[in-house]
Amino acid sequence: MTKTFLKHPKAITGAILLHLIIITLFVFGFDWTDKPKEADAGIPVVLVSAESLDAASNRVAKETNGDPAKQVEEINEPEPELKKPQEKTDSKSKAALAALKLKKETEKKLLKKKEKAEKRRKQKLKEKADAKKKAEKKRIAKEKSLKKEKARQQAKIKKQQAAEAEAEEKEQAQKQEKQAQQAQKEKEQRKLEEQKQQEAKQKETEEKVAKEEAEAKEKAQQEAEKEVLAEKEKQADEEKALAKKRADKKVARKKAKQEAKEKAEEEAKAEAEEKAEKEAKRKARKKAKKKAAEKAAKEKEAAEAKEKAEAAKAKQKAEEQAEKEAQEKAKAVKEKEAAEKLAREKAEKEAAEKLAAKKAEYHRKWKEEQEKKKAAAAAAEAKKKSDAVAAATRKSLEKAKGGALNSWGGKVVKHIERHWHKPSDSPGSKGRVEFTVSLSGFIAGSVKVSSCTGTPGFCASIKEAVMRSEPLPVPPSKYRFSKAERTIGFTFKIN
Repeated sequence: MTKTFLKHPKAITGAILLHLIIITLFVFGFDWTDKPKEADAGIPVVLVSAESLDAASNRVAKETNGDPAKQVEEINEPEPELKKPQEKTDSKSKAALAALKLKKETEKKLLKKKEKAEKRRKQKLKEKADAKKKAEKKRIAKEKSLKKEKARQQAKIKKQQAAEAEAEEKEQAQKQEKQAQQAQKEKEQRKLEEQKQQEAKQKETEEKVAKEEAEAKEKAQQEAEKEVLAEKEKQADEEKALAKKRADKKVARKKAKQEAKEKAEEEAKAEAEEKAEKEAKRKARKKAKKKAAEKAAKEKEAAEAKEKAEAAKAKQKAEEQAEKEAQEKAKAVKEKEAAEKLAREKAEKEAAEKLAAKKAEYHRKWKEEQEKKKAAAAAAEAKKKSDAVAAATRKSLEKAKGGALNSWGGKVVKHIERHWHKPSDSPGSKGRVEFTVSLSGFIAGSVKVSSCTGTPGFCASIKEAVMRSEPLPVPPSKYRFSKAERTIGFTFKIN
């Protein structure tokens, strides 16, 4: 019974008050101590018995010979002066009839008075019932307005939290976009620097190969001069074979150059396609930048292809010029020319093979390194973005949860303060209570008074305030607060 009263104090108190009002109206609605009053006209009340009334009636009947009209006339006649004994007897009869009549009138008055009292009691009950209905309507209207106000406040808080979360997300997105743009710029800068380094390395390699070719050529020439005397007898046969071999080698060299050129174009085309495919996957807001990058890449590739073509053309022209000079010199010194050409072709073949192998190996390694770098950069970028998104989401959720927890805690504190009856004899008192709220809004466990510096009445009142406040505002079900988060510590003060 006590627990039920503590959970629903308003309803039980109202029922008790209603019963008390009904009992009070029932008790005080009747005049329990009032006695019948005497006649207001001054006529004395004579209490007569039935025998005296019968005797008086018989006497009157004898005097009037049983005529009822005379009886009525005598009763209605005014009372004469008491002069004779006979007149006294008549006045007694009349007094008895008047007393009977007065008794009936008195009973009628009492009955009317009781009816009026009953009407007044019913009217009071009706007025109290109407007043109670009005008070109940006012209370319900007030509760509805409070609920509406709470709903508006909650909607306002939710709207504010949503706006803050949206602003934070927008700010985070802008930061991420700026970081992505900065990373892209740095990536492009590193790529340009790597390309420059690769070009420098390639140039250095070509210079080294050219130097090796020159050294090999010089060495071959020296060896050819030593072998000229031994090869004079085979000159005729070797010239024919040499001419044929030279033609075949020229054709093979042209074919190899053409294949190398086609391979370089294919690689450039594949690289351009890869870049175009990568650029196509970017977001719409970077289309302009993408187009500019593609255009720059194409222009660079065209320039590189043009430089390669010009270099190949210059090299071919130089080789043709060298062949022409060699042929002219061969006419003058056939023996020397044959040896020099043979040694030169051999050295060129070996050098070309070495150069081609070095270039192929270098290109393969470079391509592998580029693919590894691209994969690592893509993985790092994806991880960075996912980490940033996860951190932003986690931060937003934590902030929203903290705001919801603070808002709910404030509602609980205000709800308890409304149910606290402050003792008037405890100025300067201070006490702290701790309790855990269940997910349904009731107190889970007991209410603990952790500290209290006031009177025993004050310490008891703060604990009763918490118990009386059930059910408390329900914790938001969206975040599923833990038991520790639903544990509230609240300090009561009286200044």
